[in-house]
Amino acid sequence: MHLEVLNAVRALFADYPGRYWIAGGWALDLFADRVRRPHTDVDVLVLARDLDLVAATFTDPPPTVENPNTGDQRPWEPGETLTPGPDVLAFPDDLLPAPVRIILAASDGDDWVYHRGRGTLRKPLDEITLMTADGLPYLAPELVLLFKSRSDRPKDTEDFNDVAADLDPARRAWLHARIAPRYPDHPWLPALT
Repeated sequence: MHLEVLNAVRALFADYPGRYWIAGGWALDLFADRVRRPHTDVDVLVLARDLDLVAATFTDPPPTVENPNTGDQRPWEPGETLTPGPDVLAFPDDLLPAPVRIILAASDGDDWVYHRGRGTLRKPLDEITLMTADGLPYLAPELVLLFKSRSDRPKDTEDFNDVAADLDPARRAWLHARIAPRYPDHPWLPALT
């Protein structure tokens, strides 16, 4: 299932001219080089500034706007402004072997910008990009875990526990420095020191 799902996403994005990254739990699987748990969908990160490219590339069928909290969907009008964080684009669930969701990232020039960091938390796009041996781009694990650190879902804690030991000291230090000021009692912090 692993290769089938990711190969389907690669094929879906084959004609997409912008940057994209496999994100979420699948990105952590790619980083760990193993399927660690079952996944219900595939998150793909794109830059919000490239929404025109998304609209031009994915026309049949076009994605819809999905509320990530409720799953409610509505038509997406190309040209409509969408916001990184609360707005997600979804393809029909039967299009691929697993549902695919496009999550949006804020950016500034060559930097990814954390949409919750008021523009102060950023990292070069090249630094957030890791690649599989066959060229599939995926999001660096420290960013995936930063997003997951805000939740207390069991699967997010499981994801952290599965990959924390695989993070090099620089990735651990970066993640610790981003979690500790906001959540000084976060249960992940001891494993990051």
